[in-house]
Amino acid sequence: MNDGVEREYRGRRVVPMVYVSLVGLAVMVAIGVLKATTLSGLKASDVMVPALWLFLGVRVVLEQWRARTFVTADGITVRGPLRTRTWAWTEIYGIRVEDRRRGSPRWPAYLYGTDGRRVRLPHFDELQLGDPIAEAADLCATAVRLGLTSLETRPEVEERIRREARRRTAWQRASGAGVVVVVALLVRDFWMIFTDRPTLSFLLLLGIPLLCIPVFFLLLDRLGETLAARRSPSRA
Repeated sequence: MNDGVEREYRGRRVVPMVYVSLVGLAVMVAIGVLKATTLSGLKASDVMVPALWLFLGVRVVLEQWRARTFVTADGITVRGPLRTRTWAWTEIYGIRVEDRRRGSPRWPAYLYGTDGRRVRLPHFDELQLGDPIAEAADLCATAVRLGLTSLETRPEVEERIRREARRRTAWQRASGAGVVVVVALLVRDFWMIFTDRPTLSFLLLLGIPLLCIPVFFLLLDRLGETLAARRSPSRA
């Protein structure tokens, strides 16, 4: 018997941008394949570029038609593009709809575990639901009414959530710094072309930023923790 907590969130409404993205990705794959088949000597980039576009296209398809969120009295199951994970209600701290400010969807829902980590709930957003905030509130209220979970605030879990948020910020900023490195290397390569000097290979052009990103992350993560410690009211 459905006690009100059993729910399924999936892609019932196909967003027009999904079709636009698939068409664009298909065009990029076709161009890459055509270019690769017309060249006499294939380079690594001639194979990697269309493969990357194809991977992105497959991911868009899987996210739209395979990914979904199941809610039962036993817990919440998240089926992503490739893997499926389940959290028992004892492992769930809460469900929060957050404002991303940029991108689509604008109001995605996240499951927060007692370890402070979060995971996106597929199709639990304004693209599939009229009011995801009200839906999340109703789901949590139903779970509390059934005794499956509690809305009690736990300071130690809140601190883990803030720690994970700082780590995500560090990764985002490190990735942005990696993009800056890529742009700088491309400018350098263009300059080398104009001056008839040797340029960087494709693998080296890609490898240097990939090696820099973990270094940037470690530095930014340490900086974030230092600033958080200084702002902490418990610090003497």
